Amino acid sequence: MNKQVVYITMVNSFIGIVASLLLKDNAAVAWVIGALVVSTIIFIERVWLKGNLFRNRKGYALTAYAILAAMFLVGLFLVTEPMRKTSAIIASTTAFLTGIKTGEYKDAYSQLSHASRQGYTLGEFAGDHAKKRIKIQDFTIDQVTFNKFDSKKALAIVSSPFRLYGHDTLNLEMIKEDGAWRVVFSRNIVLAGNPELPSRTNRKGGAVSNFINSIF
Repeated sequence: MNKQVVYITMVNSFIGIVASLLLKDNAAVAWVIGALVVSTIIFIERVWLKGNLFRNRKGYALTAYAILAAMFLVGLFLVTEPMRKTSAIIASTTAFLTGIKTGEYKDAYSQLSHASRQGYTLGEFAGDHAKKRIKIQDFTIDQVTFNKFDSKKALAIVSSPFRLYGHDTLNLEMIKEDGAWRVVFSRNIVLAGNPELPSRTNRKGGAVSNFINSIF
């Protein structure tokens, strides 16, 4: 075994270790390692390939290698799609919960879906949370699951040492809109965790009595 083979093996091993650390998806890691194996074989047998397969024609060799490189990139893009979708959902969910945690309700509200914002105004959203009936402290996104029948829907499962809207575990529905993942949220989620907070349909009395009730 000559030095070139040893060096290329060491480089491929290093790339494989880095890929296993950076890519959390097993399929993506397997794809990268497979590509490294193929590239190593091609490198070792490059002289034979040049003379017997490509007939010493540089254009044929360049075309074949370009096709292999394109196949690798397309395959890598496809196998990493679930990982990229999961990362996007985690980012949106984190931004939503962090906005509530820090009191930046406008930022949290911007992560809601179009339908959620139509049914729940920013004023109501901020007002309900500002009353401190909802407190979000530390949280962890344990899992992201995708809808088997609709690729634009998913579920983010969030846990915390503290209660999240009255639950130990919070299941946030996610929907993909305009290329971004948004949180499906309604006032009922707030009411479920805080039954003492009246909904608009349950408020009775005139403006004066409602004002007095809001104070007490």
